[in-house]
Amino acid sequence: MTSSWKHLLEQTAAAIREWLQRENHSFAELAELIRHHPDTVRSERTWLGLTYRFYSLTLADAALRMETKVAHNGNERILSLSLHAPRTKAAVYRSYDEESDLSDVVTTPPLAEKTAP
Repeated sequence: MTSSWKHLLEQTAAAIREWLQRENHSFAELAELIRHHPDTVRSERTWLGLTYRFYSLTLADAALRMETKVAHNGNERILSLSLHAPRTKAAVYRSYDEESDLSDVVTTPPLAEKTAP
């Protein structure tokens, strides 16, 4: 029975550490992270003269996906952005949703790269 208590305490400590490491970011900040991160996978497709870009980035356990529409002048409009992380509800921005805004702040797992202590 002692080992089960020890296991329970270890799980609790890990959950608290994870909770304390959470960060807050707006969808606009996440979009910039996705666009400029060196590990981002980007693809582009053109249908009926309209160009769309698809971005995918995985950091630790967090998966970020973004879809944009490219205007003729080269500017991108974010159509959707999603963040999926274990043990959390997915955070999703959709441009057509009147309740979504790029300035909305969501809680994320640590996304910044760790540097030396």
